Amino acid sequence: MESKPLLHGGRRPSASRPPIAGGSRHALWVSWLTPLLYLGQARPLEMDDLCSLDPASRAHVIALHFKQQWGPEKRRVQPRVWLCLLKAFGRPFFLAGCMKLLADVLQFVTPMVLAALLHFMASDVPMAQGYMYVSILFGVSLAQSAFLRQYFCYCADVGLYVKSALVAMTYDKALHLALSVRQQTSSASIVGLVTTDVQKLRDASPYLHALWYATLQICMATYLLYSFVGVATFVGIAVAVIMTPLSSCLATKATAAHAQLHTLASSRQHTCDETLRGLKMVKMQTWEEHCLARLSTLRDAELKQLTLVARLRSLSTTLFDATPLLMAMAVMGSHVYLTGAALNLATVLPSLLLLQMLRTPIALLPQVFSTLSEASASLDRITAFLVEVDQRRLTVGTLSAIGVRFEDADLSWQLPSIDAAEASFSSASNGLWQMRGIDLYVRAGELCAILGPHNSGKSTLLNALLNEVHCTSGRVMARGAFAYVAQKPFLRHTSIKENVLFGKPWEASWYACVMDVTGLTSLVLDNSALFPDHDETNMDSVPASVDPSLHVRIALARAVYQNADVYLLDDIFASMASATRDHIFGRCLRGLLRRKCILWVTNALAFVPLCDSVVLLEDGVVVEQGSITTVLCDDGPIHDLLQSHTLLDDAAVRLEPAPTGQDFVSPDPTPLLPTLTDAVASLKEHSGVYKRYLRACGGYGLAATSFVWYLSAQATTVLATSYLGFDESLLGLYVFATGHALYIGLLYMRSAISYRRGRVGSQRLFHTSLWHLLRAPLSFFEPSPVSALLATLASDIAVVDLEVPSTMHMLLHTLLLIGTTVGLVMLVTPWFALAVLPAMAALYALQRAYVPSANALQRLEAATREAMTAYVRECLLGLRSLHAYRIEGHCSANYYALLDAHQRVHVVVTATNHWLAVRVEWLGATLSALAAALVVNSKASGMAPLPLVAMALYYALQLTPTLHWALRVLAQVQGSHAALQRLESYDNLPMEAPLTSDLSLRGLESEKRGRLTFENVEVRYQPHEAPALTHLSFDVVAHEKIAVVGASGSGKSSLVMALMRLLELDAGVIRIDGVDIASMGLHDARRQVAYIPQDPILFSGTVRSNLDPFGIFGDDRLWAALRRAQLVSMVSSLDEPVTTRGRNFTVIERQLLCCARIWLKNASIVCLDEPAAVSWATPKDYALQEVRGAGRVC
Repeated sequence: MESKPLLHGGRRPSASRPPIAGGSRHALWVSWLTPLLYLGQARPLEMDDLCSLDPASRAHVIALHFKQQWGPEKRRVQPRVWLCLLKAFGRPFFLAGCMKLLADVLQFVTPMVLAALLHFMASDVPMAQGYMYVSILFGVSLAQSAFLRQYFCYCADVGLYVKSALVAMTYDKALHLALSVRQQTSSASIVGLVTTDVQKLRDASPYLHALWYATLQICMATYLLYSFVGVATFVGIAVAVIMTPLSSCLATKATAAHAQLHTLASSRQHTCDETLRGLKMVKMQTWEEHCLARLSTLRDAELKQLTLVARLRSLSTTLFDATPLLMAMAVMGSHVYLTGAALNLATVLPSLLLLQMLRTPIALLPQVFSTLSEASASLDRITAFLVEVDQRRLTVGTLSAIGVRFEDADLSWQLPSIDAAEASFSSASNGLWQMRGIDLYVRAGELCAILGPHNSGKSTLLNALLNEVHCTSGRVMARGAFAYVAQKPFLRHTSIKENVLFGKPWEASWYACVMDVTGLTSLVLDNSALFPDHDETNMDSVPASVDPSLHVRIALARAVYQNADVYLLDDIFASMASATRDHIFGRCLRGLLRRKCILWVTNALAFVPLCDSVVLLEDGVVVEQGSITTVLCDDGPIHDLLQSHTLLDDAAVRLEPAPTGQDFVSPDPTPLLPTLTDAVASLKEHSGVYKRYLRACGGYGLAATSFVWYLSAQATTVLATSYLGFDESLLGLYVFATGHALYIGLLYMRSAISYRRGRVGSQRLFHTSLWHLLRAPLSFFEPSPVSALLATLASDIAVVDLEVPSTMHMLLHTLLLIGTTVGLVMLVTPWFALAVLPAMAALYALQRAYVPSANALQRLEAATREAMTAYVRECLLGLRSLHAYRIEGHCSANYYALLDAHQRVHVVVTATNHWLAVRVEWLGATLSALAAALVVNSKASGMAPLPLVAMALYYALQLTPTLHWALRVLAQVQGSHAALQRLESYDNLPMEAPLTSDLSLRGLESEKRGRLTFENVEVRYQPHEAPALTHLSFDVVAHEKIAVVGASGSGKSSLVMALMRLLELDAGVIRIDGVDIASMGLHDARRQVAYIPQDPILFSGTVRSNLDPFGIFGDDRLWAALRRAQLVSMVSSLDEPVTTRGRNFTVIERQLLCCARIWLKNASIVCLDEPAAVSWATPKDYALQEVRGAGRVC
């Protein structure tokens, strides 16, 4: 039976859709795409709607083709990846160059035809000559469009091949890296290789062509410009050369400013993520205003930097638009000064076109060198990575049967230096922690318990068998297939069933047996209340209230289902209840796996006498080992440990994981490809979204003012240029120069105003959205992972900050250009109006077909790209498990499927752009030719003033790129609608009750004792769910200590949630000191209760900010609280830094800091959530005794 893949690429493409053949991607009209765009107009496109890739474009085929070139090349002293890429995919690269050459040659026909038409209009020549010029213009425009489209198609092919080959090779290499290399290579750097570096190489293909075509364009434009203005051409080139370093300097400053903005935005987003992930604790501590103020401070710094970025962007945009005008002023002035000839529009307007053509390659060349330099560095990093050493498997050695053996093995997580190794292998001499002299043999059918205190080497021993630890001396041997279960297991973010199968085919009877012995039948398969989809439930959708041992049990079921020979189990009982332990030990370890070789790291000492053998480790040395009967008969350390265990509560013995790193499941994973349909949820267009954005930006008055600036700028350049046609004297040149100087100033003003207006709007949207999220009930965050909300919020704010103002600016500018062109042509020949309406209808139809599909495809492309990145991160985090199960081949196949899915979308995106571009370019060419023909015809029927005719022709010849750009910008504007709509939706979130109330303290101010009363309390998490608490009533007097016990899901946590009004009551009353908490403000009610969670949360900052964020208490009071919490010896300063979620503190220290909060809060009621679950540490026990003496414990 064929193995089931670990990850499905969504639903399979419909068999009725043929694959995209390589030739069809290069079809001129790509008419095969039209039905798909019409479908996208009816509903958002999904992965099922897209055609599949042709076989030659699939990742595994491309990777194989590249490997054929890379194999011989890798053996060279200095392998050259670029040469392998050229050999494998050189043909489309060279064809792209040929197409670009033809397109660039044809583009210079346009200014020559414009000059010929202007001479024709000013002279008495036959009409046929004018129509001939129009025909040439029309034919050249169509041919140039065809060649240019083919160039982009071939470049897209090269990009597809390069990305597929390098991403596949880099990912495969990451799965097989040797341990020594992985220890020196971070996961982030590997992710950077397959994302950033590969993308730079993919984008480098057009820039490689730009090296020659930019030079060609400069030479041709210079030659033609020289034919119009002579030596004055070189004055214009000198201006361009002067402007280029200025533009580069400005671009460098803008890049640095943008990088600083990104740093500030990341800092703000990190704090926002931390706040919303810990929102439950924020609400319990009544810190909403503090969090909002903290985020507002960070946001203010970000907006200050955003102002700088906006100014630099305005300057850069203005400078780019002003460069051809400055060149024109210098050229025309020099021409008049050197020749004394009068200026006329027949010289000025073609020269302006050529100067615009000259500006682009001159500005492009510095960017080309910079981009290719970055691509070269990326290529070097990828090459260095691909030649790294691969991981080797453990040897079988002398083992003739299933089992594992250590022979005088010294084990170390880090390889010692040569000098240290020659001196001694002891940790004392070289500073490296090691296990020394390990001799151990475990056979098939033997259950070996591995005991020891924290950091004794238990997990190191298991990882040595996974070849994840260096064996510096002796031998480690193994025979048989492995299965590995970490204490914090690696699980994929797919369904429970797929996590259990883990690449194996599904066998009903064996699957049912495995689910039964691991206790998942009762917990998952038969539990419709918590798991309505049973084992098809996605791991992202597992309820928060489920048994905390679920993840370990799924990982154990996965291991059992593999039917391996050797099982490595790392403290799997740590989070399990007693009944679950008994079930799994009897039915699984001593039942279904009784004939397997099992190495079991455990602190559950009650089960050790039932094992076959036992090993006790201490400080990396085997203190005692042997069969269980032998060690129990001896009065050794194991015997003493087991005997002392009878005096301890085994449920409290739960050690922290070793610091060497374990596989884990991230708390809020990034959804992968199976959930891509969520990324393209239907979003209806509402004009109210844009109206709200305009109001946030300052209202309609400011918008009208901005429009006046845009209109003034456009009118200024038209009038200044056309004046030359009425006055060819020196005064005309002065008017031309003065008008365009004013135009340049207006360009900057309109851009600056647009960005400033957008900045004001983004700040208001951010503030209101964040406050509504902080005030939303916790039930709002339950249905979906917080990470999805955080990622969406971050991207939406980035869109509103940077993209929306920019696209609005470009849209208004482009629409004014189109309006100017149409208006000028209609002034010359009103008959052009008959063509405007059909053209507008055609453009509207193209826009309706293109924009919805383009936006849907953009979301799909981003979702597939994120899926690829998340999958790489996931595999790197779980690399230890992947190696243990030896499923690297399955992972590669799954990643190739993800890569193919991404490339499927990218191919359709490229084809969609091609579909729109060729139609708009041909429509624009038709309109330009029609306008030119009507202008030519107006000569016979009574021509308008020549300057007006010249300006109409000048703008008409630029209509094609303007129309194309207008539709692309309109698509970007409508694409940003989703971000604006989501931010608006936060304003409609349900809100919690008011934070304060005048009635809240009437009964509490007189006497604050802490009496608690529940009367018929009923509460539920969601309206459609069953109640979590039903008819709960009890009465507790002040200072009474209450223990709340019950099975998982019985309502213990729900009781605390109701007490702190994190859940509002459906029925009943809760009173504190006789006052109904429903009559209090939320902050007043929550300040009466202090809470220490089982998994305590600290926020990044300092110890002071975590204890007293509002700065209410003095240092003496804070140190007194730390002293009572037994933390004085662990905290050196109140300003000692606290990292994200307090990860630089142990779990015990975090709980002690929560205890210190209690002394500052002075609450009358104290709730502790399993305070003894983490460790038996003496300082914590003492601190908890202090807490128990201070108030009530629930």
